Amino acid sequence: MDLDRLLGLLRDTYDVQDWWPSESPFEVMVGAILTQQTTWENVAKVLDRLRSEGLLDVERMASADLPMLESTIRPAGFYKQKAKRVKGLATYLRVRYTSDPMLMLNGPTESVRRELLSLDGIGKETADSILVFGAQREKFVAAAYSARILRRTGVFCSENYDEIQSFVESNLKCGPKGFHDLYALIVQLSKDTCRPVPACARCSLGPECKFFTEQRRR
Repeated sequence: MDLDRLLGLLRDTYDVQDWWPSESPFEVMVGAILTQQTTWENVAKVLDRLRSEGLLDVERMASADLPMLESTIRPAGFYKQKAKRVKGLATYLRVRYTSDPMLMLNGPTESVRRELLSLDGIGKETADSILVFGAQREKFVAAAYSARILRRTGVFCSENYDEIQSFVESNLKCGPKGFHDLYALIVQLSKDTCRPVPACARCSLGPECKFFTEQRRR
């Protein structure tokens, strides 16, 4: 199986058209920080709370009282750390980009990525999620479940984030939507069947998956 075939099979199985819904690039940036070490279900609850309190606005987030922000973010876990990080992000955008995230995100992809990585609490996975879903760039989020699925299907075998990302970005030629869909579809598959202990019998990849065929031979 190659990368294009994997993407095609997953698109035939799952619908990720509305995956990672958001009302603004800033919401994507905040969500990418909040989703660290928790589930999207918890993050969605927090985003709803932030939205209802008018805090998914750069100016208001930057000016927010930190203890109040911590209380609002609590359901996402690590709330003290995350509150500090999202407030710091908002403050940075206010000072550096007149509170307009797109003035930052519209820059050259690798330049924006380096800048994101320089901010507190933003690592490679978070930065790349922001680039894919907030700025519609051709970046691949090479998270642990991405490595697992690419390895099991026989598409690419590596546990190194940079190697996986480089492989996908060099071989996937279908524009920003392809990168959006591949990551979203991999997340969906990893939640559905391709877990650490896989449920191969009900997986849509079936006999085209290297791991599945090897297991059947045993």
